[in-house]
Amino acid sequence: MYFSIFRKILKKNESTWNGVLFTLSLALILSISMACSPKATGSNNTNETGNDNNEDQDAAVEPDGQVVEDDGGGLIDAVVGYDAEICGAQTEEIEIVNLGDPPDLLIVLDRSGSMMLNPEGFIGGQTRWTIMKNALQELLDARESNIRFGLTVFPTDEDCAVDPGARVGIDLNNGSAIMDYLNSISYGGNTPAQYALIEALAYYQTIPVNPEGQYVLFATDGAPNCGGDPPNVDISSNEETVQAVEDLASAGYNTFVLGFGSSFFGLDTQVLNDAALAGQEPKPNGPPHYYFADDADSLQEALDQIAGGIFVPSCSFELTELPPVPDDVAIYFDGEAVPRSQGHNHGWDYHPDQGTITFFGSYCDMLQNGEVTEVDFIFGCPGPEVD
Repeated sequence: MYFSIFRKILKKNESTWNGVLFTLSLALILSISMACSPKATGSNNTNETGNDNNEDQDAAVEPDGQVVEDDGGGLIDAVVGYDAEICGAQTEEIEIVNLGDPPDLLIVLDRSGSMMLNPEGFIGGQTRWTIMKNALQELLDARESNIRFGLTVFPTDEDCAVDPGARVGIDLNNGSAIMDYLNSISYGGNTPAQYALIEALAYYQTIPVNPEGQYVLFATDGAPNCGGDPPNVDISSNEETVQAVEDLASAGYNTFVLGFGSSFFGLDTQVLNDAALAGQEPKPNGPPHYYFADDADSLQEALDQIAGGIFVPSCSFELTELPPVPDDVAIYFDGEAVPRSQGHNHGWDYHPDQGTITFFGSYCDMLQNGEVTEVDFIFGCPGPEVD
């Protein structure tokens, strides 16, 4: 008889789990040919218990399926698998959902004409716009089920205008909508950052308060202009931009500031630092207080750090289906077994019901502190217990 054990793998980006975001996948890890009975069999007048008397002996089988000594002191020659009734032969997919509540993150993205340049500030190679879109695609793919993303861009014309509202409203699983919008436009125009941030505040004030947090990601490759009234591309709007970030923070919407490109060709490091401090989400261990990226890899890292910083993973995971034998579940953190703790002290257990797996003690702390890069849920065989 054959049976399969399915393994639920939960991964995060190793460099940025400060609250992790989780990516779920199901992988087949083991398929074993086995006998329904743990009794060993042999041939050529010698059975597989090592005896020469043609008498089969019952094999003692450890829970992990390893060879052990039988009652007569001989070693069994073959590894005997799990009894199919114990480990189960389930082939149905059992999904899990992290129960952490998702915060809001409105992306305020610069699409000005300088996004046609490469990160060094020259023409040639991948444009900043293409690199930014690719990085956002990866971010959204990984985080859209744990963060409610929205999008606005500046300018919304080819000059200094920013239309009211969000281009894509904040919601869960919004990656496709955001990328469809970004793929429908291109770079062009000036850098009316202050107007985009003012509109971000106005938009947030039209949607319900999210107690898990509401944030802005202000991403730009240039110095704010379009100052004055009417807006003039030759007039700086540094002070107005910082003031707009302060107004957002005063209303409860903190801002992460991301500068992408070259400080020698476009970025105004002073206004970015001032805005990052005003937004109350400065980069750890600054200065610089803003997040800085000058290539695809550092941009991806910065985006992941920002997103990871606003989502703290829950220590509980919901099962969309119950395992056929609830006691036959093994869980691993980065390959190390996590014991079951029915006393809820140090390990995992079903809590508050059979449809939820919750981690306790230092194992919960490890998850929330970003110390775990992979969590494996194996349905079909039991793991260790401590209480």
